[in-house]
Amino acid sequence: MTSSVQRLLELPRYASDGPHAIKPGFDRIESILEYMGRPDREMDIALVAGTNGKGSTASMMAACLTSAGYKTALQTSPHLLRINERMRVNGSDAPQDWLERAAGKHLTAFRDIGTSFYEATLALSLLWFAEIHATHAVVETGLGGRLDATNVLDASVSVITSVDLDHTELLGDTIAAIATEKAGIIKARKPVVLGNMYIEAAKVISDIALQREAPVWDFQPLAATYPSFRLALAGRHQADNASTALRALDAWGFVLDETALREGLEHTPRLSGLRARSEIARDKPLLMIDVAHNPAALKASIETFLEHCSDENVPRVIIGLLADKDIEAMAQIMSAFDLDIYTVDTDGARGLSAIELASKLRTFGLTASTAGYHLKHELLETRDCLITGSHTVAASAIEGLK
Repeated sequence: MTSSVQRLLELPRYASDGPHAIKPGFDRIESILEYMGRPDREMDIALVAGTNGKGSTASMMAACLTSAGYKTALQTSPHLLRINERMRVNGSDAPQDWLERAAGKHLTAFRDIGTSFYEATLALSLLWFAEIHATHAVVETGLGGRLDATNVLDASVSVITSVDLDHTELLGDTIAAIATEKAGIIKARKPVVLGNMYIEAAKVISDIALQREAPVWDFQPLAATYPSFRLALAGRHQADNASTALRALDAWGFVLDETALREGLEHTPRLSGLRARSEIARDKPLLMIDVAHNPAALKASIETFLEHCSDENVPRVIIGLLADKDIEAMAQIMSAFDLDIYTVDTDGARGLSAIELASKLRTFGLTASTAGYHLKHELLETRDCLITGSHTVAASAIEGLK
């Protein structure tokens, strides 16, 4: 018999079905939350948006609050291995048996209302948080912000980590246009925190904040405040995310002691459940797994990887990308480094085969080969290797390591 969780996956889903699974408007998410008794109103919420860094920043915020003793919920997307990863409290996923029961109970309503998979899992996350009596929830937006289902939440603080070119077919093809979409999460007379971003993006967001009388908390480097802090998440870009996370906690009204902040940042994966952010799965030869699916993220990922490489041989990158990504720009990023590049498949309506991706990369001047099963095993075992790109690629790598 098909489980309720499996039937949940049959709802319209952007990851597998493409853009036609996205339906503008808040009627569906409002209807399902009303049907559930408005669980979102049972907790204090922070909303985190951004092209890159929002998952890491949200996880750092949640980890610090957990370290300080708060019952802290964290809602993120997409998941890697299990839907439950989207709904965590103090670093632990919602139990599978609870999700099975809750999905079964509400599946008919999801279908009648016409909710997407994303809207349904957001609602279920909030329901779990309310049932377990979480006092605070850090919620990551999906695409953009202005039209994202999370924007119905009455957040006490909004956080925008970064603005770069990604999902341009949906959000616009300029920094200003995408910044406008991200700024849509700003609530009237409630603080908005800006990460380290382009001046153009910061100006657009600040102007919208001014219109809504929302106080702006600008970016402040971590080293200026806590120079001795060490981060669990690898990469120089994570220092920016940590700075944004601490600034967001301040804007949210928390006064946490240095011990809680230090522990939260030094143990973010354990305290939040975050995976595949420059995750070192093996030291020698180095095996790093990262979800870097746009040019800015890929550049940061490769730079972090190379900082950890110790092999004298040319390091390897195994990459899989969705067809709607800016592959030319990502090829240009990779061409700046001395790398052996191999491609893998991605699935679904937005997927791209390893053969197609390798062909596209070669068109843009790179030397790229497909990574078959046996070759993939040889690649992973004999040389420093980065596995990156789509979340499905990172998920396959993590699953394979089991």
